[in-house]
Amino acid sequence: MDAAALSRVALQAAADGNLRLLKKTAKEVDLRGVTDAVGRNVLHVASAKGRVDICQFLIEEEPGFDVNSRSAEGATPVFIATTEGHLPVLRYLLGRGGDPAMPDARGITPLHRAAKNGPSDAVKLLLSKGVPLEPLANNWTPLHFAITGSQLQALRVLLEHGADPNRINHNLCSPLMMACSLRSLEFVRLLVQAGADVNFTTPYGQTAFTDTITSCLPDIDVLKKFRADHNYPVEEALDDRLADIVKFLLEAGADPNIPNEHGKIPIMLAAAWGPRKLVEILFSWTKPISSLPDWNVDAIIRAMKLKAKDTVSVELEERLHTWKSKGREAFGKGHYLAATYFYGLAMKIDLLDATLFSNRSVSYLRLGEGLLALADAQQSTLMRPRWAKAWYRQGAALTLLKNYKEAVNAFELAEA
Repeated sequence: MDAAALSRVALQAAADGNLRLLKKTAKEVDLRGVTDAVGRNVLHVASAKGRVDICQFLIEEEPGFDVNSRSAEGATPVFIATTEGHLPVLRYLLGRGGDPAMPDARGITPLHRAAKNGPSDAVKLLLSKGVPLEPLANNWTPLHFAITGSQLQALRVLLEHGADPNRINHNLCSPLMMACSLRSLEFVRLLVQAGADVNFTTPYGQTAFTDTITSCLPDIDVLKKFRADHNYPVEEALDDRLADIVKFLLEAGADPNIPNEHGKIPIMLAAAWGPRKLVEILFSWTKPISSLPDWNVDAIIRAMKLKAKDTVSVELEERLHTWKSKGREAFGKGHYLAATYFYGLAMKIDLLDATLFSNRSVSYLRLGEGLLALADAQQSTLMRPRWAKAWYRQGAALTLLKNYKEAVNAFELAEA
């Protein structure tokens, strides 16, 4: 049997937990040099499959096997065991010198993975080894990962150890905003009890409350259809989970009287576009509006819906202007991921704006995302084939991707 075949046998034996076959194969091939298609060695494979006995053999009986060896993606056995939720393997590896904090190539640590995938005992184990509580992976902490993974117990453990419940990720979302998007009152309540500020505002004016109200309203596609046909239905039933969250946030101190950039408070938006139940919830918490002399739920809805038919185009233009402005603001502050987010929102309204694609392209460029930068630059040049800036963006993206020949062509077209 040749070396390649022996390597395949060794990897399969490690995955299957076939210690006898692995020991036999080890006599014919150096297991330290055996890797699979993604650069994982036999210890990585055994860790991924939860094979404690295989890990013991490799570390204790195979001389020179590194417990902190890294795959092509920078993942260690500890990282992999944590990702797959194999607590016995994780305990063993840590006991044999496995690094509990070593991140992969993307900066994600074992604690991030434990927080997202569970179990919470893995989070406790890693924290007991003294790992940093809030390492950053693209500005995401393990607490953010716990919320996106819907790991309530992991979230509780992190908060008990002092994780910041108000820390925003890539300048866009607070943990409370993320919990609201899950539509889970349990997560929202736990964060507020731990000190999450219900009126915490991101650098771009978002709060958990305003985001939750927005999620109760029709999306851009529905508004565009209503603009074309005023008989198109825009009101949907209020999700009970969202209703409970809105009530809880109000009781916890969220202020429903703060207007948005265009002077509209939540009850005005809810009355114009949202379900009646949302207006009823907001009514008792909202201060009367002087321009509405009849201050009752029916009168508010009647007045706002009457305006809505005439102002839907204005509503869309306001949103477009807001998102463009926030995209430019984020870029100016160096918050490039936030910029791509806001430009993407603007594109939902206007997909034919070459400048939006150009601006998002340079934002991706600053993030080192060459393929995404190139795709947006190409879209921009398709829309405006004689626009020098679009070709320059394309050349810059191609340069990042080290496609120098095509980059030169793009730069020449920019100068033409």
